[in-house]
Parts: sequence; C-alpha cells; structure tokens
Amino acid sequence: MHARKFPGGMVLELSGDLTKSAEAKLIAGLEQEAELGRGIRFLALDLTKVDYINSGGMAVLIRLARMSGKVGAHTFSWGVTSHYEKLFRMVGLTEYLMIYPNEFAVMQRIEALNL
Repeated sequence: MHARKFPGGMVLELSGDLTKSAEAKLIAGLEQEAELGRGIRFLALDLTKVDYINSGGMAVLIRLARMSGKVGAHTFSWGVTSHYEKLFRMVGLTEYLMIYPNEFAVMQRIEALNL
C-alpha cells in the first residue's frame, strides 16, 4: 500500500493480493495517514495493481468504505476489473464505494461534488 494526499482527500494505491491478511496493515495505515472526516473528506482506492481479491479482501474493502462513510467521507475506486465490479455489486460493496474507470474520472467527480 502506498498513500498519497490530494486537496481534501487521499489515494490508497493497493497492489498484489487483497485478502484478510491485508486488513491490519490497511486499517493501521489508513488510521495513521488519514484524518478521515476532518481533513480527509475523500478516500480513493487505486486497485489497478491488485491481482486477486478473495472474500476476506472484499470484507476489508467493505470495512474501509464503511469507516469512511461513518465519518462523512466519500469513497471512490478505479482499476476494478469487470469480474470484480460484478462481485462488488453482488455483495453490496457499491452501496459504500463508487467505481470509476480511472483516476481522472474520480477527480472530476470529486471536483463536481464541490464539498
């Protein structure tokens, strides 16, 4: 995981396999890096380098997105394959996490929100 900030938000660049074992690192990294709900109003997940997501990884994504939502932050993602996009919809992840085709589209949407 690599984190980088932008005005009002943060991008988490994820890579490799996303499984339950990644949860502790992701949550700790997010809590350490972010002031979710205070300075960070947008969380963007770059999944372009994620090779595999199992059910534990889905649970991690749901937890991240719900954490953001509880503090009033919006969560976005890009780099999601059509296979995983279908699974995200099936498990209800898209209720918490908006999916876009690329980073540019996410940044345009954030700008349009004008929050």
